[in-house]
Amino acid sequence: MNKEDAIVFLKKYQPLPNDGEELEAIISVFDDVLKYFLDNPDPECIPLFLNCFGQGSGYGVYQLIEDVISKHNESDVIPHLKNALQSKYSSVRYWCAQIAERFESEDLIDGLINVYEKGDVDAKCASLTALSGIKSEKIKSLAKKTLEDETDEVLCEIAEDIVSG
Repeated sequence: MNKEDAIVFLKKYQPLPNDGEELEAIISVFDDVLKYFLDNPDPECIPLFLNCFGQGSGYGVYQLIEDVISKHNESDVIPHLKNALQSKYSSVRYWCAQIAERFESEDLIDGLINVYEKGDVDAKCASLTALSGIKSEKIKSLAKKTLEDETDEVLCEIAEDIVSG
């Protein structure tokens, strides 16, 4: 695997196929791409990884994307993460909300609120968890509204922590 092959592969899969036979057929190549960029960090891969998430777990490899992203400076990641949180793909928004938890950046607030508003309970939990590390009245207001509107226990616990913190 080299950089050119890895970039071509990632550009082809924006996003990757959903969990299933098609993804199974390419997952080993994707794993090689991940390993390449773990060993050879390159900012060019950041937006490609952030927008590659298909529906499902990616058979466990999606969790490794965060390891690749963590090899880069926050200033290189935040603009791409901000864009990915606005993706038309719910799977991209969900996984990027999980990655956003690493970054307590006010630049991500609107994108994370977008994920919260468009998401299912898992996406809401991921985005609210990421937001909980950022101090802002906008986030406290969202948490208060969550406590009024939501019944999911985990979601309400996260919101309660935000309001009381």
